Amino acid sequence: MTQINSIQDHSFLRVPVVLHTISSFKKEVLEKSATLVLQGLNKCIKEPEPLRNEIMASPDFWVILRNLTADVQAAPKVFEILEGVVTGSPSTITADNYESSVALLNEFATAGSIGAHSEQHQERRSRRGQQPASKQTKPG
Repeated sequence: MTQINSIQDHSFLRVPVVLHTISSFKKEVLEKSATLVLQGLNKCIKEPEPLRNEIMASPDFWVILRNLTADVQAAPKVFEILEGVVTGSPSTITADNYESSVALLNEFATAGSIGAHSEQHQERRSRRGQQPASKQTKPG
């Protein structure tokens, strides 16, 4: 990722090639390197400059983030990056990445709703088991 940040100094490095290489990592390799990859991406997109815009427009950037959402360790950092992209100034959501950003947000919303449904189900079960004696049926 340091290479991406130094692309402006070296014309032989190209953002799309570097991002495509990372997005092509096998799942196990990407998961093992997730922390470093996400730290590097975050560093590269912190400042509003041409590098940030080029990274945001790359489909491979979104593939990397999407592939790391399933990793419990990486998901919070992915969400942090996504939040910065969506709420950042100047806005980096464009026609090129709108669909990818919404799809990624939807994945987080779906994961959250699954967790919320599970928690609600557990809560209902525990309430049933702890009903006051006056509400329980009388032997008859």
